[in-house]
Amino acid sequence: MSLLKLEFFKCRRRKITLVCAAILAVELLWMGVFFARQDAEDLLQGWMLLLYNLAMVDAIILPLSVATLASRNCELEHKGNTWKLLETMASPGRLYAAKLGWGALVLAFLLVIRSGLFLAVGLALNFSGPIPWGRFALFTLISWAVSMMVYALQQGLSLWFANQAAALVCGISGSFLGILSMLFPPALIRFVPWGYYGLMALVNMDWNETTRVTRFFWYWPLPTDVALLLVWTAVFLVVGRTLFVKKEV
Repeated sequence: MSLLKLEFFKCRRRKITLVCAAILAVELLWMGVFFARQDAEDLLQGWMLLLYNLAMVDAIILPLSVATLASRNCELEHKGNTWKLLETMASPGRLYAAKLGWGALVLAFLLVIRSGLFLAVGLALNFSGPIPWGRFALFTLISWAVSMMVYALQQGLSLWFANQAAALVCGISGSFLGILSMLFPPALIRFVPWGYYGLMALVNMDWNETTRVTRFFWYWPLPTDVALLLVWTAVFLVVGRTLFVKKEV
């Protein structure tokens, strides 16, 4: 717990709040422009339309955002060459766990605030039907779980490479692959870690080519996909932790 507190103390001047605010602002702007272009008929499926497009926006924005947060948290030790000093006070494994816990709490806070903001957007636009509280809670949990899988990858890269450009390039590539993978068949998406934002979306779309009518419907992630998400997370955690523990300082 003391190491976790130390992580928050070290990051107090890293402008983490500003980074999170920028992420929320971009998502709000993106979705605001999208909804401004919809007509009254489209908004009849407002809640499903919101969650469907929010999953797509997550696939574009969150990979790079997660990479930025991980980099901001890890680059301080690289710049100050303080790894050897820190490892005289705590084992590398505990340091790794503290940074992972910091990322989990920051992402949880960010995504809970994000869900609250978009619930307010839905109410402001008078979406029809009851508020899907359970779906929003599950969507937030899924977004957090996928983001933690990506964070485990990004933290491993940020801890291993002193030059954070490598981790950030991975984040940029992840944002590109995240949205591109939504065009892939599900069997192929499962091999793209960043594609799980779209793969585990709670809303699917059916477009009728004849009538040109788009229908949205609720969808539950497959247990197989949940298991694969956990496998990806475990692989990134084990590999990242092992490399960090064996890293010479």
